[in-house]
This record gives sequence, C-alpha cells and structure tokens, in this order.
Amino acid sequence: MEEQFLFVFNRIEQTKHNLMMGALSMNKDDEKLLQYYLELKGPNAGEWNSSPQCIHTQLVTRDYVKKTFDIFDEIQVCNVGIGTGDWDDYLGYWLKERGGLTSIDIDESICEIFKYRQQRERHPNPSKVLCRSIFDSDLPQEAFDIVTLIGSAINETGDFKKCLDSCLSLIKHGGYLMFMASLKYTPVEMLEEYISNTKYHIVQKTVYEVFLEYPFFISKIRK
Repeated sequence: MEEQFLFVFNRIEQTKHNLMMGALSMNKDDEKLLQYYLELKGPNAGEWNSSPQCIHTQLVTRDYVKKTFDIFDEIQVCNVGIGTGDWDDYLGYWLKERGGLTSIDIDESICEIFKYRQQRERHPNPSKVLCRSIFDSDLPQEAFDIVTLIGSAINETGDFKKCLDSCLSLIKHGGYLMFMASLKYTPVEMLEEYISNTKYHIVQKTVYEVFLEYPFFISKIRK
C-alpha cells in the first residue's frame, strides 16, 4: 500500500515540476492546474493536507477498501464527491485492468480540473466524470457494484437520509456502499437509525480514534 501511495505522490510531484519548468508555454488549463497544486500547499489547505490526521485517514481508507472489497472483471465503482480527487485517483489504480470508476460532483470547476489533471498526469484508469448533483433523477440507477461516500461529502449535501437513499439507488442488488464519515459531524447512531428503517444491512463497521481531533468510522453496507 505504501509503495502505491508513493507512486501516486511522485507522479503528482513530477507533474507539478513539469508545469513549473514550462511555465512560459503553459496553456490556460495548465495555468489552472498549477494554481490548483499551489492551493493544496497554501495557507488554507496546506496545514491540514500535511497533517498526520489527514495522512492517517487517507492510508486507513485506502487500506480498508483494498482489504474489504473484492475486485472482479468488469466491476463498476462510483465515488460521490470528488474533492481533491486523491481518493478517486487511488480507486482508479485499485481497479486498473479489472473495472471502471465513475466520479460524481456537483461543482463544475472541481470536475473540470480533476478530469484535466488525470489526463495531464496520464492516469492509466481515469474516471468517467459526471458533473451532477447526487439528487439528480437521471443518474444511472442500479449500475454500480460499489459506491463510495467518504469524508465531508454527505454533510455538504445538506440531507443525510436523502443522500444515502440516492447513493444506494445507484447500487446493483447485492452491491455495497462504503461510507466513511467524521464522528464529530455524523455519529454512528445516525447511520444505525437510518439502516434500521430500511432493507439494507451493515456488514461491517469500524471506528478509528487514533487521533482524537479527527475520529471517524468506516462502514460497509449491503443492498
């Protein structure tokens, strides 16, 4: 897992270096991409992105999906909420040569820079990007074997139950939702109460409290 994490990190660092070295010949998309890289290290995001809490969360989440879910030929996975796109990058590497990834986000600028960044970095298994709300009725129904919803994505939608309903509607019968969230904003009890009123089943639930400043849990929910 560490080798794959370092491979992704080194690829990104190389892309940033190439952009900076060729700054005089950058096109507008490259300029946006360079600005994106700089903002990740800027005062608003750099401290968190470099923190032990953030790195621990990334490693645990990647390790969880790798150990908990099986990959099979033509598997289809969907991630809801792109953010920086690091999680989507990892899922693409995890699925490489076996399946495809669809990434959904409502923010047009996030979708554009993520799609261009994967192209610029030559990701071997890039996402199919859908710039949509998770609440859109024309999203592909029961099309995915696994849907992932991690971090602050569920809080940003503003509707806990509706968001989970929408995510689960994307999953094939017998498929899974991987749900990861901060305990400070989404208590485990919220999920348990929701599931108790549905036909779905929590297969696995693990709480991580290594860093008390950012406790979180990850659950595997079967449809």
